[in-house]
Amino acid sequence: MRPHPALVDKMEDIYSHITPVIIVKNGAPFIQRTLDSLADFHQVVIYDNGSTDNTPSLVKAYANVKLVQGEFLGFGPTKNAAASHAQTDWVLSLDIDESVTPTLLKALQNWPLDNPAHVGEILRDNYFCGMHIRTNGWGNDWLCRLYNKQQHRFTDSAVHEKLQLTDQSKIQRLEGNLEHQAITDVAQMLNKAQHYSELYAQSDKARLYPFPIIILKSIFGFFRSYLLKAGIASGSRGFIIAVGEAIGVFYKYTKVYQRKRF
Repeated sequence: MRPHPALVDKMEDIYSHITPVIIVKNGAPFIQRTLDSLADFHQVVIYDNGSTDNTPSLVKAYANVKLVQGEFLGFGPTKNAAASHAQTDWVLSLDIDESVTPTLLKALQNWPLDNPAHVGEILRDNYFCGMHIRTNGWGNDWLCRLYNKQQHRFTDSAVHEKLQLTDQSKIQRLEGNLEHQAITDVAQMLNKAQHYSELYAQSDKARLYPFPIIILKSIFGFFRSYLLKAGIASGSRGFIIAVGEAIGVFYKYTKVYQRKRF
């Protein structure tokens, strides 16, 4: 049974007025899953910042994708630079390892395009090696990802960026989810700890702590993730996540300590 013509027109109108925007570096393992979920959009912007795998060639296989290549400026500034290439004012900001569910696509059909103050908040389901994780602080992960770039932008933070809201912003939660393949291989945890700790150490937010405090912070990072945030309920995955978070905390502050004390 075919949809009513008026409904088809509305759906096409939505998909031509919202542009998914993704920044990526070496995202080949996730591209097909992510871009297949965005096939209905008239344009998707991929901002590639230095991939050394076959990401660019895989992206070019999708007719609705605009590939832009540029520098990595930190997460916030890079997301803003990528959004500037969208042909629409409405931007759906995604990571390359996130895919959009059919329920979310359906919810977008009722989005108020005529009100640029609205901001769409979306629940992200985080997966660790194929398992949906609700513990370790990975559950209830609501993120502001749909916005009008004439009124909103990401903060200039190099790491832990978020959408900058104003007094006029109206957050509206959307049905449906983003499926986030957060970790597909344990090696990714080490790579992320290295990358994020380096960004922190180079930022103006870097803070120097005495080394014993760094040790205590690292231990508490594990304790908080594994016990306070119920990581123990997720078995071995919960334990690995907790260890990974402790490692991230340790190197985040140790790099600052090394640069200022050694």
